[in-house]
Amino acid sequence: MKALIADDDVFVRKCLLKMLPWQELGFTQVLEAKDGTSALKSALENAPDLIISDVKMPGVSGLKLAEELRASMVDVYIIILSEYSDFEFVQRALKIDVQDYLLKPITKERLSEITDKIREMKARLEMKKNYASLRDGSDGIRKLVHDLLMSGDLRACTDSFEDLALHRIHPEDLKQFCASFLRELFAQTYAVTYKKQELDAQSQAAMAVYAELKNVSDVISFVKKQCEECAQICFKQSMRATGYVQMIDDYIEDHYADPDLSVSAVSDWLHLSAVYTGTLYKQQKGTSIINRINEVRLQHAKELLLDVNENVRTISQRVGYVTPDYFSRLFSAYYGVSPSQYRAAMLRMEKPEEP
Repeated sequence: MKALIADDDVFVRKCLLKMLPWQELGFTQVLEAKDGTSALKSALENAPDLIISDVKMPGVSGLKLAEELRASMVDVYIIILSEYSDFEFVQRALKIDVQDYLLKPITKERLSEITDKIREMKARLEMKKNYASLRDGSDGIRKLVHDLLMSGDLRACTDSFEDLALHRIHPEDLKQFCASFLRELFAQTYAVTYKKQELDAQSQAAMAVYAELKNVSDVISFVKKQCEECAQICFKQSMRATGYVQMIDDYIEDHYADPDLSVSAVSDWLHLSAVYTGTLYKQQKGTSIINRINEVRLQHAKELLLDVNENVRTISQRVGYVTPDYFSRLFSAYYGVSPSQYRAAMLRMEKPEEP
């Protein structure tokens, strides 16, 4: 991280530079500026994470510096040092998004206050970065919700959410984060439940209630409750996973000859999402539903090939393949020989040897 100290008093700059534990606080570079104009130029060029600035400086004041940086959309934590303590000054500082102000002179106690402020700033930045990674990452909130729902431990699921909300998301981002979390929570639960209408109504009602919540404790308590209810649904569904897999195998065996047999056809029959059905089967069986369909079809094809009265084109259609060429290529890929070669080999094995 980078910091910038802006003050026309060289003693103040050197005091802050030498007396604050910059390395311990995680700063790799601390810049100096002797007036507001050079401070603004340095801030725009170097994008510091923290600026400690005097309010009264030649050229550009500390408050003007803050105004210019905010207008330039520079995201920086600003601490203003001032000899003023009047209410009007404080109001103006807060209005232009100055995070903190401290009164001079720079004493040991004041240095301690500044150090504490910087630690708070670091915690805020880390929370902001964590939320940004969850919001913008390729997996992000989706993976977070999935891991919580699939944890298998209801208490751990809600506790993990509460710990995240309290300690890793900044309060000003909490409402937006929790709204995204809720939407993903309901979406993933919707994918696995067979009571889709009930969940759809529940999610709409929950989002309407959530929009009216104001304070942090109410937000966290409400989302924890929704998390618990959705986790219970997912845990119950996971208990049904073994049964679902057997149902899928039975369905494939009964419908392998249907050329329209697919993951979507199986999932529609189960009243589950195609993504969830495919993932569930692969987790339990170690192979995909498509692979299983092909295995069953080709096994039946092997049995039919033993009948010399059936040609390959007819057998292809009887096991669900519309295109004989595709059937032959797939058969060869699975068994290393073409359907005709397999038939010939099996007939040779069955032909009795001549005495």
